[in-house]
Amino acid sequence: MVKRLLVITSIPLVIVHMLILYFWIFDWEKLVTKVGLVIWIGSILLGVIFNLIFRKLVTTENGIIVSNRIVFATTLLTVLSGFFALIIESLTRSMP
Repeated sequence: MVKRLLVITSIPLVIVHMLILYFWIFDWEKLVTKVGLVIWIGSILLGVIFNLIFRKLVTTENGIIVSNRIVFATTLLTVLSGFFALIIESLTRSMP
């Protein structure tokens, strides 16, 4: 039951991660608002929590393994986009 619930709740998290990536590429100004940053950081924290929970589960079910990998990949992508956003921000602030 917990495994199935975890897989079902990871779907909205992956969707949020994909929306963050979309906004990061096409409309970054919405991500640098207070709400955008809270959603960005919150989705990263939820992704890390989900990955820790998935890691503790001992299972051989393909759906759970695939869900774990997708959540891990999208969380990593969201963290990397945040890292690159910080680098871009520091580079543009240092320009005259």
